[in-house]
Amino acid sequence: MASLTPRSARKRGSPAQPMSGVVNGKFLVVVAFVIERDHHVLLLRRSMSKDHAPGEWEPGSGRVRQGEAPLAALLREVKEETGLDVTVLGPLDTFHFYRGTAREEAIGITFHCRTTGGDLTLSSEHVEAKWVPFEQLLALDCSDWMRRAFAALLARGNQAAGCSA
Repeated sequence: MASLTPRSARKRGSPAQPMSGVVNGKFLVVVAFVIERDHHVLLLRRSMSKDHAPGEWEPGSGRVRQGEAPLAALLREVKEETGLDVTVLGPLDTFHFYRGTAREEAIGITFHCRTTGGDLTLSSEHVEAKWVPFEQLLALDCSDWMRRAFAALLARGNQAAGCSA
């Protein structure tokens, strides 16, 4: 396949110049956490003062800061929003969305976590919390990214138990 930039103009390791009409954009990176404990998942109700999805239930999420690794952001956000300590068991899904009224483009990574300690303490970002049994997750009225994450979580659990999904 032919390069878009002449070989003489390229430096080793530097990206080729974009084609005419292609716009390089900026986007947020968000980590979401599905925290499990005793075959239940923690859901948090977002504060009505939030600019994105006010009042909606979610597993929990937050922005990755510039220069921060996604796993470091995940552990920081879990602690800030829930007070819990967790073990990260792995990624469940990725998703793309437009955040808030400003419609900021964002990429999300959803991680599967298990509690290891701490006391559930909500930050000002959430007003309520509940633990939902695994068997009720797919019946929840929720967004597509949450439904995919819950399905991946349940499939992971079935594989670990030697069941077929």
